[in-house]
Amino acid sequence: MKRRWKILATAGLFLIALLYGLLGPGSLLDVAHQTIRLHLRFIGASIYEYHAKTGHWPARVEDLAETSLPRQSPYWKAMIDGGANVVVWHDDLQPNPRDNARVILAYHNRGLLASLGRHWVCWGDLRTEYIKDDQLRASLQAMK
Repeated sequence: MKRRWKILATAGLFLIALLYGLLGPGSLLDVAHQTIRLHLRFIGASIYEYHAKTGHWPARVEDLAETSLPRQSPYWKAMIDGGANVVVWHDDLQPNPRDNARVILAYHNRGLLASLGRHWVCWGDLRTEYIKDDQLRASLQAMK
């Protein structure tokens, strides 16, 4: 009986350590969240960078290639073309990001995190937020 409790206790500790490694601070899931947020901010910043260079808002993926985005994120185009990150193309933003706080510039739309019904979005003021499907749909609908 004593041996069985030792085995169960060891197995329990192992499971706790495994879950902490997968879900705790600095875990794989935490790294995934931070990576998504970083790439969305890169995309958002490149939209303003393109406008500062040309005086026009980008209208297609190729426009973003003229910014620093390719240097910052080598896989940026594959992520957009594959639908992992979706750019919401606007032609009526304000040049100051603070004035676009309620506008979605880009959002993450693929993988485990999105399939759980929540999406990371990059707002017009370049902040990122983790929102539910219905909030994303409502925000996108309100912009039409």
